[in-house]
Amino acid sequence: MSYASGPAPYGGQVPYGAPNQFGFGAPSLAPDIAPLPGASFGEAVKRFFQRYAQFRGYASRSEFWWSFLFIVVSLFALYLVFGVGIAALLANDASDASAGFFGILTIGIIGIFGLATLLPRLAVMVRRLHDTGKSGLWVLFALFGLDIVPLILCCFESRPDLYRPEWS
Repeated sequence: MSYASGPAPYGGQVPYGAPNQFGFGAPSLAPDIAPLPGASFGEAVKRFFQRYAQFRGYASRSEFWWSFLFIVVSLFALYLVFGVGIAALLANDASDASAGFFGILTIGIIGIFGLATLLPRLAVMVRRLHDTGKSGLWVLFALFGLDIVPLILCCFESRPDLYRPEWS
């Protein structure tokens, strides 16, 4: 499926016979809500933070999964620093106070990172669900511990023609 981008030619009017003139075919999307198919890792992470609170619009598969990988790798690295640091402190017979301080500091950094990326994670998932033709309300399954449901829905094929914001 291809996505049309940019304004219509001829001063904003759609010329006669244009593919989307009668509402058929792929919807023409404004650049601020259009997905970025085939996004690289850097482009996806950049858009992840640029559109941190944008719940309207669409996100391509690559945009969603590259940002998901960024979050997982970042959290893995932070937990690795935490584990290695605590193990090194305990192996060197450091005082329990220094190990406790390091643990609290690292867990605090992990918590701050989690809170700082919570809104962008929700936003990119809602945009990805819109791209699959689903409502962003599927994210609410995460409130009940069913995070896997929206993740599975994010794997579906892109079908932005099935979801229209005016239906919400």
